[in-house]
Amino acid sequence: MKDKIISKASQDFLQKGVRNMSVQNLVDSLGISTKTFYKYFKNKEELLEEVLILHYNQQFKLIQEYSREQNPVFVLLNVWMKAFQVDTDVNNKFYSDIHNYYSELERRVESKVSNTFWLEFQRLIQAGINEGLFLKNILPEVVMESIAVLYGTAVRTDQYVKFQISADQSFLNTVALVIRGICTPKGLVFFDNYFEAHQK
Repeated sequence: MKDKIISKASQDFLQKGVRNMSVQNLVDSLGISTKTFYKYFKNKEELLEEVLILHYNQQFKLIQEYSREQNPVFVLLNVWMKAFQVDTDVNNKFYSDIHNYYSELERRVESKVSNTFWLEFQRLIQAGINEGLFLKNILPEVVMESIAVLYGTAVRTDQYVKFQISADQSFLNTVALVIRGICTPKGLVFFDNYFEAHQK
């Protein structure tokens, strides 16, 4: 039952935002009692923490889906394009509610998961440097911070809504260009092949 509550809450929070969903709304939609809810969770915030961890873990699986044997340029592009596709379906209210009303929870969850994300991405960029696909003088941690900021603006705010473009186009015109900027001439061959294939 706990997993069922988390799964339903995850759907509802991501689609409607956090503040628009109450414990009562949730139990009504599941057809359970509030007593059943409180058997598993102390409050809405504890449930939200579980939902956030689930959401981030699902995103981390995107990285793990791609083999370490694959080309780092393709892997980096594939992972971020998929992240754009997944996050574009999330109501921006979800992120703004968390940031504005649950900032301490947001920091706590991000500190739990961010090291895993960043280490894997840094390993990937370092592999690309070692293979001569990415520039030698870049700092992987700074590159990742730049990508994270741009990604957050593109998919978690309304900044790009005015362009009325798809998730793929948003990715190809933002984060993909940062990835292009760290490619060597050898890496650009792979980048251009990927870019052309996804422009069709």
